[in-house]
Amino acid sequence: MAIGRELTDDLIADILRRLPPRGLAVSRCVCRAWRDLIDARRLLRADLLPRSVGGIFMNYTVLYYPEFFSRPTTGPSISGHLNFIPGFSKVVDHCNGLLLCTETTDDRDYVSNPATRQWARLPPRPTSQMGDAFDPIKCLVYDPTVSPHYKVLLIPSLPDEPKSMLDSEMKRSEWPPSSYALQVFSSRTGCWEERCFALEGERCKERLFVSEGGHMVQTIADMKVYWRGALYVLCKIDFILRISMSNAKYRLVPMPSDTEFKRYGCLSLGRSEKGVYCAFEHDWRGLRIFYLNESSDQVGWELKHIVDFTSFARKFHARGDYSEQLKGPWILQDINCYKHPYDNDEHKEIVEDNFEWNSDNDNVLNTEDMVEGFYEGYTAFIGFHPYKEIVFLNAALRRAVAYHWNTSKFQDLGNIYPKDYLEVAQHCTQLETSFIYTPCWMEDFPQNNLESWIED
Repeated sequence: MAIGRELTDDLIADILRRLPPRGLAVSRCVCRAWRDLIDARRLLRADLLPRSVGGIFMNYTVLYYPEFFSRPTTGPSISGHLNFIPGFSKVVDHCNGLLLCTETTDDRDYVSNPATRQWARLPPRPTSQMGDAFDPIKCLVYDPTVSPHYKVLLIPSLPDEPKSMLDSEMKRSEWPPSSYALQVFSSRTGCWEERCFALEGERCKERLFVSEGGHMVQTIADMKVYWRGALYVLCKIDFILRISMSNAKYRLVPMPSDTEFKRYGCLSLGRSEKGVYCAFEHDWRGLRIFYLNESSDQVGWELKHIVDFTSFARKFHARGDYSEQLKGPWILQDINCYKHPYDNDEHKEIVEDNFEWNSDNDNVLNTEDMVEGFYEGYTAFIGFHPYKEIVFLNAALRRAVAYHWNTSKFQDLGNIYPKDYLEVAQHCTQLETSFIYTPCWMEDFPQNNLESWIED
């Protein structure tokens, strides 16, 4: 570093730009001066690393495959049909350009990169030492700026209707344990192993299970986010687990203290511009956005914004019959219609290659001068934009909307209702899960052992 201080910014930039993309990304973490220099000179190749939103993978009730709602791009297009993965069914997690997928018929797990169409099959998951009553939550962690290797963690969780056979000692155990044993798969070793994470900070007085009317309540929900080497997992007893992958420790982070809102609303965890955020959605009428401030020893949540869904609905739906506005600017690829169960070879996947679009100016609705009226539909939360203070919303399962909370402006992105969905699903139409997808074009993906897969 003493030599580095003697060089001019121009010389340092000339040296850094000769590094490969991953090495340059690692150099950005050396010090603040290098980070600012790399960002100011735009040395980091945004076309290879996951630096922008490419679309949203969405799992719908009844449909066989997830749908892909993609933004227009002037670069290479992404096909949301993951037919290059054998036996593929559902997306269960996403992290920095990689997807974790599960085939529901035989419960096999795959990790894939849709941008490069590479994939790897994971070995069978180990049996949980906590018993068959625990359904594991599968969490994918991956940082292409550090390593081409990824990890998958299994977080123990009870189903909504837990099985009756639970160890009595386990029911009485305090939460959290001083040492938390998790099953972890590493693409570096190609196998599962048990890894213990030590508790740091104060213990929680809650027990692992909470009884409500004679029924056990699931303590851990499948809400997670990976940020700067730590995995954040949402729990149902008012805190999240922060699991540090670097030092094998975990700690508890209390959730915002508005208990009434949590009791009757829906909570979502995600990553956005400054780090970890959570969104409280209350009775389809509004959304509260909180930011997790970890800049000091006193880690806590800060209320950033309140979104009024009723005012938005009046403005949005006063524009007319929005269900007939099928065009973009974003495009739903309608994978289920073209592939399964219809098996119609005449249809081809629709992927736009050269569609210019300005995310800040196109099709924006101001929240000022709202119209009067009543709207019976609903608005629901889809996810956070990982690089901007924007949330994606679901307007009555018909349109996806981006809300820029710094400017209080809504942006209609396009239709998200799959073709012939009502005919297939009857009255069970629902968006189950969604994953904001950031393409990663790095080619050094740990390959699968195809021969062992064939032998199985």
